[in-house]
Amino acid sequence: MPVNMTSKSMARFSSDCSKLAMSTPDGRLTVWGSGGGGGACDLLHQFSPSTHLTAVSTCLAWSGPGQPTQKKKKRMSMDQQSDLVAMGTSAGTVLVYSIMQGDLVTTFKTENSTRITCLVWTKSASSLYAAGEDGTVSLFSIPKQCLVETIKHTQDPVYSMALNKDGSILAMGSRNIHIWDIASKKVTKTVTGHANPVTRMEIAGNYLYSSSESERVVSVWDLEGKETSSVRTLGVNDEVTDLTTHVAADSTVTLAVVSSGGLVSILPGQAPSASISAKTIRVTSARGVARMVTAARIYLDTITIAYGEGMDMVMEQLDMENMDQDTCLVRESIVTKSGKTGGVTDLVTPRTDGQVVFLAPGSSLGRGQGKRKNNKEDDASLPVEERVSLLSTQPSTTAVGSAPRTDTLAQLLAQGLHSNDTRILDSVLDRADLELIDNTVKRIPAEAVVPLVSVLQKYIKGRGMVNASHAKWLKAVLTIHTGYLVSVPDCQDLLSPVYALLETRTQHYNQVLQLRGKLELLTRQAMDRQGDTVVDTEKQALLVYQDESSDELEDVIDDLLVPGSDTDDDWEEKEDDEMEGGEESDDSVEIVNGENDDHEMDSESD
Repeated sequence: MPVNMTSKSMARFSSDCSKLAMSTPDGRLTVWGSGGGGGACDLLHQFSPSTHLTAVSTCLAWSGPGQPTQKKKKRMSMDQQSDLVAMGTSAGTVLVYSIMQGDLVTTFKTENSTRITCLVWTKSASSLYAAGEDGTVSLFSIPKQCLVETIKHTQDPVYSMALNKDGSILAMGSRNIHIWDIASKKVTKTVTGHANPVTRMEIAGNYLYSSSESERVVSVWDLEGKETSSVRTLGVNDEVTDLTTHVAADSTVTLAVVSSGGLVSILPGQAPSASISAKTIRVTSARGVARMVTAARIYLDTITIAYGEGMDMVMEQLDMENMDQDTCLVRESIVTKSGKTGGVTDLVTPRTDGQVVFLAPGSSLGRGQGKRKNNKEDDASLPVEERVSLLSTQPSTTAVGSAPRTDTLAQLLAQGLHSNDTRILDSVLDRADLELIDNTVKRIPAEAVVPLVSVLQKYIKGRGMVNASHAKWLKAVLTIHTGYLVSVPDCQDLLSPVYALLETRTQHYNQVLQLRGKLELLTRQAMDRQGDTVVDTEKQALLVYQDESSDELEDVIDDLLVPGSDTDDDWEEKEDDEMEGGEESDDSVEIVNGENDDHEMDSESD
């Protein structure tokens, strides 16, 4: 049955509805078995490919019952031929898994390594068609384990495929449906009518049943006639997510349609018009909450449905003849204990009903009530008064300057986990000393590891300011008790929330580092362009200028002037006398000067 790629979990029944294959978005394959009846199913196989994180699963397909060969040596039973599950990936690979062997049989790879959009098995279960996102269809041989043929007829992606009963016609759906004749290797007919890509197709008899994305109808096409439009339209009240067909012994065709709301509709394929009365099946809880039906398939006179999620998967069979027009099943979630997963693990969890005493080195979460109350270990522990003082943030008065003992913190931590006392847990988990954390984590009992991880996750995921000490405690627990955590069956469910939280908070870490590197590069270039701006004070200066005072400046000016003669002093004395005697004219000055000159001349002549 072809399956379109989806981001949700995919679930498909085998041809006899005895097994259910599920593919998760992270690439894991799980196979469930009904155990011969309805109700909760058992997990038979769980397979994780080595590339499941980089090449996620996109589609699933079970092999048909096949036809037994004539040679006795190569004859296989019907169960052996229908135990193969093919899973397409986003990397262009097809993984073939065997239920009988419990391992991967072979891996095929397309020529262009494009995303696999749908798969369909041949009726002999010896070949497999795989459609790619580039419009190519590849044919792989299971016995030869090689690529046999590649069909390329359109550039549009092929979203779904369907084979007729004798394997002579292959229908390929993109936005149009192309009918490919395998013998002549050409398109014999192209039908149109869907506005969106055709995602589901089935061939029953001479009719093709198809449904496209986001449509609420199933279109019926005649393969023998020349009409290119649909001959009938079967209406559904919700968006169609999957459909399967069943051909009875009297050639009556019945459809089982699964809608996006988790509703199953049973439609007669030969209805003359769209206004038909369809039987519906819905599953709800006692509170009226709808439980999603993920897969449905008709086998003989019964219809098998699968509903639930995670480890709570249920397969239930219903008789179609005795069904009401609108059947509502009230089913509650079945909670199973850890370790009861069928053949997946050999871990057995005993039924203790709480009446158990854990014997382990160190302190324990619970203590049995025995006669020996006074033990030697109690003598070495701190008094109750000092234990209570550890609950407060203020330092203790009895042990000033001394660090708290790790055995006491381990006992307090175990007590807080057992009683779920937030005051005790905060007093212990708020400490950030790495050595104290490591020593305390080493002393806690094994049964306290899982509750401690759950409490730390709750603290880290809480809103508001996150205490850094909680991350240190979680790191210490994961480092010291790694061996115990990987042996816990619920390890993945336990650590997935914190992993998803850290992945979300660090998704922009690479971009921040790139921005930081670019900023450092620009800053360094700007500093290099500015040159060496540091002044070496120890190096001798080329020029030193010293600012002087006004008095010193006057002395310098006097020194720079021409030195005066002895007559300058006489001149100053005469000026003083003139100031006292009164004002004199300019002529007297000239006479005095003349007299002086004559006197100097007389002295020279003498």
